[in-house]
Amino acid sequence: MKALVYSAVKEMAVRDVPEPSPRPEQAVVKVIGTGICGSDMSGFLGHSARRQPPLILGHEVIGTVVHAPPGEWPFGVGDRVIANPIQACGACAMCGSGQGNLCSDWKLLGMDREEGAFAEYVAVKAENLFPVPAGVSDQQAVMVEPLANGVHLFNLISRHQFGSLAILGAGTQGILMLALAGLHGYRDVIVVDTSAERLEIARTFGAAHLLNPSDGDAVDAILKRTGGVDICIDAVGATATRAAAIAATRKGGEILLLGLHDAVSALDINLVVRKELKLQGSFAYTSADLLTSKRLIESGAISIERWTETWPLESGQLAFDQLTTTPGSTLKIVLKP
Repeated sequence: MKALVYSAVKEMAVRDVPEPSPRPEQAVVKVIGTGICGSDMSGFLGHSARRQPPLILGHEVIGTVVHAPPGEWPFGVGDRVIANPIQACGACAMCGSGQGNLCSDWKLLGMDREEGAFAEYVAVKAENLFPVPAGVSDQQAVMVEPLANGVHLFNLISRHQFGSLAILGAGTQGILMLALAGLHGYRDVIVVDTSAERLEIARTFGAAHLLNPSDGDAVDAILKRTGGVDICIDAVGATATRAAAIAATRKGGEILLLGLHDAVSALDINLVVRKELKLQGSFAYTSADLLTSKRLIESGAISIERWTETWPLESGQLAFDQLTTTPGSTLKIVLKP
């Protein structure tokens, strides 16, 4: 089969590779399209220790089932499905509590040696596949998995105050967080990003205030406007944005850490202590979060289809180059075999 292989740092190559040999618990899906995630770009840039070449990346997949293992499933061969790409062990304490995202032995499509979905076919745990209604486009369906990260994050906020909220980063995740904030009832939302094009998208999604650090100190602007936000979401994960979140959040406020740009950051933890800030990490999503995300996408409550493009798999190198250098107003590129 044809696959887009991460062959070296900043290099993606289309190659002929063997079709997947499914494990007994896996189904095989003929790929319709797979979205490029920020974590795929991290691997592409050589920043992900668990994504080493050669490897087929990609986990935001929609496709058609061509093989299913014995058993009763909510889909049949020929059905269009999306996947929960986190293949949890199902036996550890975290799995037993419904927190498969914190499984002690989880596997992700396109990570370690688990081949991903930038290919014509991919093998996925059958219980991780969910049928997609006919009225939902392929581009919409691909967004179920990315949106689930935001569903999970908002469930981690200990006390929704519906006061001021800041989102650092207006990439795909930042915009999805903004859309979810609106659904939760937040109206005074500040979005910070260095891209004027991304900030315009944020305006479309109802951001009350747009700040570009290129135009002045964003933290200072947040403090002057709010005195410190109640909740701050770092959708970037750089040392600078983590430090900005600590500085821009009011005493007793909450910071949600989503981005994974920098593995290690030196931060003013004394300030965290003195301000009694709650630092909350948010990693991936549970199966319940994914199903909630699926309902939101299917209902049309959240859609970024207007800013989504579909490219042929053969253009994968160009797609990764564009997203890591000049993404402009493109929030998601879906690669189609």
